[in-house]
Amino acid sequence: MTNTDYLEGVLNGDPIVLRKMYQTMFPLILKMVEGQSGSEDDARDIFQEATIVIYSKAQSPDFRINFQFNTYFTAVCRNLWLNRRSKRSASEVTIREDVKLLAGTDDLELNYLTLERQQVFDDAFAQLGEDCQKLLRLFFEKTPMSEIATEMGFASEGYARRRKFQCKDYLVDLVKKQPRYLELIQA
Repeated sequence: MTNTDYLEGVLNGDPIVLRKMYQTMFPLILKMVEGQSGSEDDARDIFQEATIVIYSKAQSPDFRINFQFNTYFTAVCRNLWLNRRSKRSASEVTIREDVKLLAGTDDLELNYLTLERQQVFDDAFAQLGEDCQKLLRLFFEKTPMSEIATEMGFASEGYARRRKFQCKDYLVDLVKKQPRYLELIQA
């Protein structure tokens, strides 16, 4: 299907197009949301909200998408999910400042690049073991190292620091091994 097919399908409420969107894109949205502490219900809500956003934007005669519809739809879903998470969270560290700033901009290509870079990071992060994920989440939330050591069951703060560096180095290696990594750092 072309971008025009999708946009016209959303505008007209075409059940065939909407079903195709759901079948092809919902699994990706579900993976993204669940990978960031969300539920299947959250993913369904985000999917519906994104469809409404696209419906509303597509009503403008000068609305154009400069990349594949799937990519644009996923970016809209990611923005909606990040915004929802930031509203739920009392802490500002769960969403990077550059992503928050871009979420409100109209520069879709810049927004797309930032979201794609975040997706590369998220994909690499998902490949880490549960212990490394938990440790790095605590670190990203600026939890004191003494609390991290206690929470993780480590014998000392020093070991917690060493383990954090190991996990971080492994994460960097995983990011660099992502197929889209080189393409995105050059953009």
